[in-house]
Amino acid sequence: MIAGAGRLGMTALWELARVLFAVPRVELHRRRSSLHHAAALMRKGSSRRLRAPDDRARLRRAIAIVDARLPGGPNCVRRSLLEMALDRGAANEKLLAGFVSGGGPKSGHAWLESERVPQRYDAIITV
Repeated sequence: MIAGAGRLGMTALWELARVLFAVPRVELHRRRSSLHHAAALMRKGSSRRLRAPDDRARLRRAIAIVDARLPGGPNCVRRSLLEMALDRGAANEKLLAGFVSGGGPKSGHAWLESERVPQRYDAIITV
């Protein structure tokens, strides 16, 4: 038995495995492609199953767990692309990127349209 499986639950462990399997492909496209191209490639997740809200929340938690431990730390673009790659509902959503005028590094944010973002941005692009 996998250590911690009893506490975490087998469904959550499967989600972590799916996320880990998708990370290399997502990272390759996130780093080497434009946001528009990377999102288009991840939208192929639209052939994945459509998840119920609880299942999608579980997927987001698994993505956050993996994302926080990757080199360079958490990355909102990576999280959004991973969700698009692994969930049909996410793949069919708009990807938004917000920017603060005069902002420096880490002054922007990317998110899917179903997420609530408390901060206001001076410019938002939709992909």
